[in-house]
Amino acid sequence: MANRYAQRLAAQAGYSLIELVVAAGIFGILASAGLPHVDTRRQDLNTSVNRAIADLRYARSRAITSGDHFAVVFDGGNRYEIQRMELGAGGWTPSAVVKTVELPSHIEWLAGGTDSIEFNTRGMMISAGEPLWPSIWDTLHNHGHQISIWPSGQVYAED
Repeated sequence: MANRYAQRLAAQAGYSLIELVVAAGIFGILASAGLPHVDTRRQDLNTSVNRAIADLRYARSRAITSGDHFAVVFDGGNRYEIQRMELGAGGWTPSAVVKTVELPSHIEWLAGGTDSIEFNTRGMMISAGEPLWPSIWDTLHNHGHQISIWPSGQVYAED
């Protein structure tokens, strides 16, 4: 009798094909209902803020390590450049564009009163007696984040 019971349990191992198809169908219906609500453009704002902070910190660290000034120059709503500066007769002038960043079309950089941020060889902002608070704004979702850049050159995300 026990042997017959063990044979029945062994014969019923696993799922039937119909059970697997029904489970896959239910999962497909749930996934198709949820996918239209996933908008990856919402992440563009966070990605852009993190990229801008990283680029500002990169320009500062390059200024410290190379002995040249570096500037982050904003030329319009969603584009900026990291420029290497060279000491000439008239002072520090741009010598090369190190990196150009194009933000997504619905993300704007609101410079907060300045078109460029320049770091000297000690990593400090040039001509800044007070912190700058530029914002990165998502025009599609009407939301933004603020960045603080201190005269000492420190860069932080404000929340």
